[in-house]
Amino acid sequence: MPRPPRPLDARSAERLRVVAAAAFGAKGLEDASLNEILATAGMGKGSFYHRFADKAALHDWVVDGMVERLRAELRVPAPSALTAASFRAELDGLLARFMRAAETDPSLASLGRMFHNSADAPAERSISRMRAAALHWIDEVLRVGRERGAIRDDLPAELLSAWAISSLTTLDQWALGADEPTRASVAGTALDALWSLLAPPAGGSDGP
Repeated sequence: MPRPPRPLDARSAERLRVVAAAAFGAKGLEDASLNEILATAGMGKGSFYHRFADKAALHDWVVDGMVERLRAELRVPAPSALTAASFRAELDGLLARFMRAAETDPSLASLGRMFHNSADAPAERSISRMRAAALHWIDEVLRVGRERGAIRDDLPAELLSAWAISSLTTLDQWALGADEPTRASVAGTALDALWSLLAPPAGGSDGP
């Protein structure tokens, strides 16, 4: 009975992760070239196919590894734990931790690009599960924010959610393509504008 392949050593695994993430971030799962990834990573096809079923499995491995890294760095708050007093501070803190993580590991920007360019990936792919979890979390945060009085409730919940997700997606896609000085000077202003749009209107609201 053949022995299972040995796991990649840490250095080879990290190089493959960085190279594959950059390729998938730039071109998406379908258009990224496996041959180019392997050549750049210095990995033979035989070694690759001993460890991965196909290119999609590599994509899953990259996503799962980077999500695990982010989970440890970000300490994402549970929506139910947010209070009216802590709501914005907790979410601003989450964004700050994400920015620090991206500065420490620039390849994490590739995960953001993969998030956007894999919107049509099959449901069983890791990136699809990540997208679904992230969008569900945003929906829950907005729901809790409405209940706590931290988010406006004069618009239908589904409209507010679509509005917020579209705004965040647009901002994230812009930030991924901007140079660091421009991103640093504009991102905070853009987020302040989004907070202003989401804030309860002056004088309160009786809801839709």
